[in-house]
Amino acid sequence: MQLLRIFLIIICLFSFNNLDLLADHHENNVIVEDAIIVESDFDLEKTYGKKSDLADIDPIEGFNREVWDFNLGLDKALVRPITSSYVDFVPDPFRRGLGNAIDNFFTTPQYFINNLLQGKIGAAVSTLSRLVINSTVGIIGFNDVATKMGIHKKPESFGDTLGVWGWKRSSYVQVPFKGPQTTRDVVGFIGDIFTDPLIFIGVPLWGNLVKSAGTAVDDRQETLGVLEEIEKSSLDFYSSIRSMYIQKRADEIESDTFSDYQQYLNN
Repeated sequence: MQLLRIFLIIICLFSFNNLDLLADHHENNVIVEDAIIVESDFDLEKTYGKKSDLADIDPIEGFNREVWDFNLGLDKALVRPITSSYVDFVPDPFRRGLGNAIDNFFTTPQYFINNLLQGKIGAAVSTLSRLVINSTVGIIGFNDVATKMGIHKKPESFGDTLGVWGWKRSSYVQVPFKGPQTTRDVVGFIGDIFTDPLIFIGVPLWGNLVKSAGTAVDDRQETLGVLEEIEKSSLDFYSSIRSMYIQKRADEIESDTFSDYQQYLNN
């Protein structure tokens, strides 16, 4: 019974963490060529094959589209309205500060661990410096003083670490509540759970669930306008998001930087 409880908590954690690629429902009974051209220095065709729609890495597309529809409906009914209200009524400086604090305490330690696992000692030192500076001078992370000092983020997840270790090719999957993922990042998420700072200080797994649900809105606000722009310029919203997500993750592993979805839009 205890094992079942832990399993369900992990599934919930995975579900509520980072609801960031959802938008209004889009008809999906016809598969068409992607309407968005994805540009990158990474050789995506060499890794995944030459099909421009990336269907070769989406072996369960029928199932994924069903999950996509569910996620879109959930976003429309719940996540987007809450996020829009949050953006409308909470002043931007406070939202930015809260986002900085969340990133400082909950993700920066994970960046540090994964940079070490990848052998990037300089990046690990920079990440640790960011944590110290922003936690003190930055007033518990509310102000990103480190970036102003030229010490920039070195974001790395365990999914990135697995990619650096050699797991380059990974199938695309839609996860209920969460959205686009690769099989590599699904496995990597489990590793991220056990490097969460809350685990280290003794907070039970259900505490992670509360934290993840709370940070989902903060994550979602970053993609409100971008997703609308993608949907308007796409003949097949699902295929466009699939292409962009796979390209984004490939770029992040190769370049050691966090990619903004806006840069993949074909203007």
